[in-house]
Amino acid sequence: MEHVPVMCEEVLTYLDVKPDGTYVDCTVGDGGHALAIGQLLGSSGRILGIDLDPRALETASRRLAGLRCRVDLVEGNFAQLGCIMQKLGIAAASGFLFDLGASARQLYDPARGFSYQHDGPLDMRMGPGVRRTAADLVNEASEDELARILREYGEERHARRIARFIVAARQRRPITSTAQLVEVIKSAIPARWRRRGPHPARRTFQALRIAVNRELDNLTRGLKKALERSEEGGRIVVIAFHSLEDRVVKSLFREAAGENRVEILTSRVIRPTNGEVERNPRARSARLRAVRVLRRTGGEY
Repeated sequence: MEHVPVMCEEVLTYLDVKPDGTYVDCTVGDGGHALAIGQLLGSSGRILGIDLDPRALETASRRLAGLRCRVDLVEGNFAQLGCIMQKLGIAAASGFLFDLGASARQLYDPARGFSYQHDGPLDMRMGPGVRRTAADLVNEASEDELARILREYGEERHARRIARFIVAARQRRPITSTAQLVEVIKSAIPARWRRRGPHPARRTFQALRIAVNRELDNLTRGLKKALERSEEGGRIVVIAFHSLEDRVVKSLFREAAGENRVEILTSRVIRPTNGEVERNPRARSARLRAVRVLRRTGGEY
C-alpha cells in the first residue's frame, strides 16, 4: 500500500520553500512530502531524506529520481540528525519536516508485526537497525515494566491487568505472533470495555511500537538537533498522530520560544481538512505544528 502524504499543502505553506534551500525530510518514507518539496526547488536546492526503513528508501529513490535538485537519502535515525548532516557537509538547513509514526506500508504489512488486525510475527521494528523486537519486549520485560509501558505510551486504563495476563500467558508458551498477543489482550480486558470504543488491542500495540522504536526519546533528540542546525529564518514542521508525540513537540517549541530562539507559527494545532480526511482516513488524527527559527544555536556542524 502506497503511503499517502498527510497535510501536504499545509507542510509546503509552513516550510515556505525557497528554490535554493536545503530541506531535511527526517522521516522520508516513500518520498511523498519530499517530492512535493523537491518540485519547488531549483538545481541549486537540496533534499536530505532520512528513514530507518531501507525498503521505504528504495521507493523514495525511484520517486525522487526526476527532480532537478540534489537528493541525498540516508538510512538512519533522525535522533542522529547532527551526525548525518555533518557527514554530508550540511552545516545548516532551510527547513526540517518530521512526519511521525508508522507508514501505511508498515502498518498494513502483516510481516512487519504492527497490525492487530492481521496475524504476523510480533516485530514492530521500523528498521533493521532497531535491535529489540516487540516479541523480545513482551517475553522478557517484567510485569511492572510492561504495565508502565502500556500506561505511559498507550494510556491504557487496563495496563496492569494486561501486563499480568501477558506474563501468565508467556509462562505457558512464548508470545511470538500478533494474533497470540491480541487474544491475550482480549482475555484481559473486561467484556463491557471490549464492546465500546476502538479495537481493544489498539493502545497496547501503540505502546509497544513506541517502546520498541524509542520514538519519544528519539523525537526529543531529533527536534533539539533540528533547532540547532536550522538556518536563521528556517522552518521546522512536525506532524504528530497522537497526544504523546504532540505533547513533546508542543513542550519543546514553547521552551525554545521562551528563550527567543523561535517564533511559533501555529498558535493552535493545525488539523487536516474534512475533505482530506474523506480521501485519506489515516489523516484523521494528524496534528501539525510549526516554528520559524530566529537564531542559530549550533556551530559549524
